[in-house]
Amino acid sequence: GMSVTAQRNLTINFTAPYAHSGMGIVASKKLAGNLAWPDGYNSRSVTFTCRRGATSCIDIKRLWPKAEIRQFDDDTLAFQEVINGNAHASVSSHPKPAEMTYKYPNVLFMPTKENLTENNESFGIRKGDPDALNFFSNWIMVNTSNGWLKERHDYWFKSMDWADQVEK
Repeated sequence: GMSVTAQRNLTINFTAPYAHSGMGIVASKKLAGNLAWPDGYNSRSVTFTCRRGATSCIDIKRLWPKAEIRQFDDDTLAFQEVINGNAHASVSSHPKPAEMTYKYPNVLFMPTKENLTENNESFGIRKGDPDALNFFSNWIMVNTSNGWLKERHDYWFKSMDWADQVEK
């Protein structure tokens, strides 16, 4: 699958979306544990971290315009600032927030598991094949209605329940 864009749609057709990717948030239990979600994060006394140049920095400015933002050259440094108790929260692409919460459960939590922003993810189908487009779109519709696609997405992208099955 891939993110749906108008430019890509000039070359291929897209099925109905099967998932929505986006940004997530991880926060310090010590600094943000008592903040109301999401309004309590929109304060000059709240500090966010993000990777310099990433869309997450733009999202923080849009969602919490009063908050301070510290930008780092990579996600690891941005998360480390929250782990160390020097920032309230960090915004990054899923599944990174869930991974960090899994690694540091005594220090970090996710104020919400919902996406802060969303992109549609779909199958790209060669133009001129309406039967394939119909088949895959209907498969997506059935498996969205029965909850299977959401279960799989949440398992892989919003939890770390699978981590002990992967060799380290």
